[in-house]
Amino acid sequence: MDAINSETIGSFFSMLTHKALAEWAQLPDIGLYMDQVITYLERQLEFFTMAKSESLITPSMINNYAKSKIVPRTEGKKYGKEHIALLLTVFTLKRVLSVQNMGSLVENIGTASEVEELYERFRRGMESSVRETASLVETALAGATESDKSINSKTLHDLALDLAVDASIRSYAAETLLAFANPEKKTSEKEAKAKAKREEVAAKKDKTKKERRVSE
Repeated sequence: MDAINSETIGSFFSMLTHKALAEWAQLPDIGLYMDQVITYLERQLEFFTMAKSESLITPSMINNYAKSKIVPRTEGKKYGKEHIALLLTVFTLKRVLSVQNMGSLVENIGTASEVEELYERFRRGMESSVRETASLVETALAGATESDKSINSKTLHDLALDLAVDASIRSYAAETLLAFANPEKKTSEKEAKAKAKREEVAAKKDKTKKERRVSE
């Protein structure tokens, strides 16, 4: 296995603990145009982008969240503080929640004070999770590091697996809680899927009948 410098990895995760998202009071309180919004969001979420050339946020993504009613539509072409807060939240959570589940998470959020409460809870949770993860990684590296500060890739793979499993279980738990919180929505989604399936089957039957008539 190739040896990797553990101090480089440790410094990366240590850096994350200093990359806290802006507090509610620090968010832009003047309307921003789309290109300004994207620039601001990417600066805030840059630690999620491993490659500098990777496009994290696009106008179509923001428009899709507006169409899905996860983020309210703008008045004119400018985005306000509430939009920015919700966009920071959903662009972070899109790694672990579907669009439908994010919709369930914010569907009862309407007023500025409600958006502020949601955002601050999300932001504090992010800070706590980053510190916890950085500490976990640091402890794992310290236990596996050799005297020359090197660590092999298998150790990193094992640690990555542990973190991925934990993230998967937590994501499942979040989805389950949202399902319990919005049982009527889950039922309506099932009914919609069942209806779509019935219509698909009926359409295939009609097509088959027409083809038989033509062949006769």
